[in-house]
Amino acid sequence: MINPITNAISAVAVKPADAQPATGPSFASVLQNALDQVAGLEVESAKLSQQLAAGQGPDLHTVMIASEKATLAIQLTTQVRNKVVEAYQEIMRMQM
Repeated sequence: MINPITNAISAVAVKPADAQPATGPSFASVLQNALDQVAGLEVESAKLSQQLAAGQGPDLHTVMIASEKATLAIQLTTQVRNKVVEAYQEIMRMQM
């Protein structure tokens, strides 16, 4: 599975000022797509956990894998957000 956060970060790579404007999706749409994928992992994990608790379908290892995927995606999203906030704060501290 491709990491949604990595896709979002690579989509905003720094380009020289004289480079042609990108014709791909906007940063906002890439970011929204990545967050939707993280939310989807969380919903899938909750659904599988409920099914396991009800005695239906999934094996325990399937539920645990889905839970860990959701947990890791949320942790990664939080760390990326923290780095973006730190970068913003650093820029705001710069003297002009």
